[in-house]
Amino acid sequence: MYESYWGLSRPPFPSGPDSEGFIACHPHQAALLKLRYTVESGLGVAALTGEIGSGKTTVAGRLAHELTEAYGPFVHVVFPKLSPGELIGWLAVELGAEEHLLEKTDEGLDVVLRVLRERFSDWSARDQHPVLVIDEAHLLKNSPMLEVLMLLLNLRDSPAIDFTLLLVGHTSLSALLTRVPQLADRLAVVAHLPSLSENETTTYITERLESAGCDRAVFSADALAAIQRLTGGVPRAIGRLCDLALLVGFADGLREIRADDIHDVSLELPRVALKRVS
Repeated sequence: MYESYWGLSRPPFPSGPDSEGFIACHPHQAALLKLRYTVESGLGVAALTGEIGSGKTTVAGRLAHELTEAYGPFVHVVFPKLSPGELIGWLAVELGAEEHLLEKTDEGLDVVLRVLRERFSDWSARDQHPVLVIDEAHLLKNSPMLEVLMLLLNLRDSPAIDFTLLLVGHTSLSALLTRVPQLADRLAVVAHLPSLSENETTTYITERLESAGCDRAVFSADALAAIQRLTGGVPRAIGRLCDLALLVGFADGLREIRADDIHDVSLELPRVALKRVS
């Protein structure tokens, strides 16, 4: 709605993960490099943690874009609260097994594991390296599900099987993994996404606007500082606040968005959408 007014070719702050419009702020670029290192070095398993809205799913999605064709299939599990049999069956189907395996129960776990192992072997025989991403992994709170991840990693002990398992979740995932020392011990890398600093927030906003075609300053310096203060440097909160500010600025005919405008706009967002900092 407001794109043409601000000279934009597309919305600069989409509501969902935007791996194609990835902005390489230092924390996100550092996390992405660690995940690439894990996959390309064949290290087996890594974890990516961060607070809600920090950009974890976007980083994981960007990883799929940056890996070469040799690393795939890229299987992204976004609903981890399945039974062990359902999770393994779903992975097997995503890797090419017959879809009826989704109906397997935990009683047939050995059967589904065997089929999954065959699928891994088949991909390895084609010189392909599957990458499995378990999103919202902090929801795997029961030990059977954590133990099934160990079963998956045990498959890598075979010289004919090679794949990478990436666990993506809330910061609480780190503490959760300590409940299964065997799994925590196999983690090659634990990458964490902290909140953006004031400079990083400015870079994030500016480069998102530029990537969407904007060639002029939209937010004043004091507005950028206000955005950082109100959002705590959380990318999702930054995006929500900036998006609404651009809409209100368009409606009010503003040529530049200043700190007072940001504060007024912030009052229209639910408190849960912002990390208010005193």
